[in-house]
Amino acid sequence: MRTSCLTAQHYCFRRPRTWISSGGLETMGYGLPAAMGAHFARPDEPVCVVAGDGSLQMNIREFGTIAQYDIPVRILVLNNRYLGMVRQWQELFYDRRYAFTDLPMDFVGIARAYGIEGETVEAGGDVRSALSNALEHAGPYLVDFRIEREENVFPMVPPGAAINAMIDPGAG
Repeated sequence: MRTSCLTAQHYCFRRPRTWISSGGLETMGYGLPAAMGAHFARPDEPVCVVAGDGSLQMNIREFGTIAQYDIPVRILVLNNRYLGMVRQWQELFYDRRYAFTDLPMDFVGIARAYGIEGETVEAGGDVRSALSNALEHAGPYLVDFRIEREENVFPMVPPGAAINAMIDPGAG
């Protein structure tokens, strides 16, 4: 899932220098270490990372660093239990011939094993309450948002195509 693009499109930023991104390069695993660095750059500001489940697994070992140094990062996982873009490409361009992309992961259980508190929010669950819990918690906190498994992310450029061949079902 392209969470940096999704966040940029839907989150209302109120002040400059409050959002860090890999610049649209969609680098999996960028968010968690970037959030850790953001905390040290601005220790008096709350820091949240919005990451897809596949991206978070790229640096999940950093839970140990977060716990050891009590870095109060709020980890918001958009968990569709897939490598979302891989699954989307397989659906749209390869006649649903799926290679292994199913990732059933207990992120809250893993976080708790490191001493990080957290909770799971099922699709349609109480998002506001979970976000409040995360922001009010004094230390690191993880919220595992279980989102629609096969929701596609657009716009996107098909493999081998030019930018003017972009697919955007929601456009005009």
